[in-house]
Amino acid sequence: MAFDLDRRSMLAAAGLSLLAGGAQAQAPQGSQTQQGAAPAPAQEKGRPVLIRGSTVVTMDPALDVLATGDVLVRDGRIAAMGAKLEAPDAEVIDAKGAILAPGFINSHIHLAQAILRGLAGDATLDQYFKVVVARYTRHIRPEDLAASDYAAALEQLNGGTTTVFDWCREALTPAHADAIVDAMQRSGIRAFFGYGVTGPAQGGAAIRADVERLRKGPLASDDARVRLALALRGPDSSPMDEAEDDFRFARSLGLLNQFHVGVLLYADRRRRGVADLIAKGVIGPSAILVHANDLDPDEYALVAGAGAAIVTTPEVEMMMGHGQPATGRARGAGLKPGLGVDVVTGVGGDMFSQMRTMVSAQRLADNLAAAQARTPLPAVTLTARQALEAATIDGARLLSVEREIGSIVPGKRADLILVRADRLGTAPLNDPIGTLVFQANPGDVDAVMVDGAWIKRNGLLVGRDPARAVANLETQARALYARAAQPKTPG
Repeated sequence: MAFDLDRRSMLAAAGLSLLAGGAQAQAPQGSQTQQGAAPAPAQEKGRPVLIRGSTVVTMDPALDVLATGDVLVRDGRIAAMGAKLEAPDAEVIDAKGAILAPGFINSHIHLAQAILRGLAGDATLDQYFKVVVARYTRHIRPEDLAASDYAAALEQLNGGTTTVFDWCREALTPAHADAIVDAMQRSGIRAFFGYGVTGPAQGGAAIRADVERLRKGPLASDDARVRLALALRGPDSSPMDEAEDDFRFARSLGLLNQFHVGVLLYADRRRRGVADLIAKGVIGPSAILVHANDLDPDEYALVAGAGAAIVTTPEVEMMMGHGQPATGRARGAGLKPGLGVDVVTGVGGDMFSQMRTMVSAQRLADNLAAAQARTPLPAVTLTARQALEAATIDGARLLSVEREIGSIVPGKRADLILVRADRLGTAPLNDPIGTLVFQANPGDVDAVMVDGAWIKRNGLLVGRDPARAVANLETQARALYARAAQPKTPG
């Protein structure tokens, strides 16, 4: 059953759910990807929404969890919270049996690689670069990115993720970049487009000029749904003078930037490269380190002192040999890492899996250390709440948008998700935070709202055709694979 307009209790016995317009039965779970699925109910433009009776996981330390709370959304923001709110002009959503939580923040993903989904499930890191990146990236066309980023963004939204940082090496030309921005905007996701800055020998001057174009034009606003950021190479992937110049370029534009670093298997791994760049004053609050598994112990404290941040992608890191995820070491230095998926060429795209993997990786490390010391572990060092923080409010801090999103607080933007807690896999609801982290999955996400507008309702995407997105993605994938399989032209 989906959460509907004050009628859920009337229909529970029959196992039906009425859509907003009347007596049309809800399509079965998962049928949104099938042709002919019943459409999700549309939203009356400008009308407030009152979400009534859910368990509200606010992710705000002062508010904590409201066992039964109402949340009023007006003009795209959270207008009020409490018990038995009244709003005569609002559309009322009966959300009994659901968890209302902030939308997840996927702080590091490569949306462009959705078109290459599953090609690196059994690949080492070296094989991934050779078999996936080197083979396909140069053949990707703007229309491929339009299909890949749109479908990937819908996947994220469908699974409860409302904000992403897209680290993109595939924006090879202005046309590629425009296709990506358009796909993000059409999807409705909140996104940071991390434009990949290459070196001088790879046309970096042209990329920088295009970054300037976007900064002055389509992505000029720092308050827009889609914002400009940079994907830098960093000290493990470029000469130090070029890395330093890249960071200075990012600072000159005031743009967030992410760079992969601190992985032992990187061919050009440079020990203490992060420390050296911090000493030069070029890594600061706008810089986000991705992975950072193999930093020297004091470098985590240096990162914290510089005001920079770290994002971990634990599932990919453990699968591909990046090293033990840096969660515990980063937290020990006062950092609160964000959480990301990384590449769906080898793993799934949902944040539920990443939260569980984050916890499992840290607890395995702790338990192995305790076993080696022959001392029982007195308590876990990473809790479910801390994992959920990594996927919500800590991700917002990482992206410098914590005043806008990441928690459910009056005045913040209404980026919200309703997760079913009355299913076989989630009931009874004894611990809502534990349920979100350890029991729930993307199929339990019943509704998603971004800026107060429904993206998903009653288990179905609103105003978006996932079946068409999938068909377009498959068509572009076949064409891309065919181009990549053609022999190289001599000369």
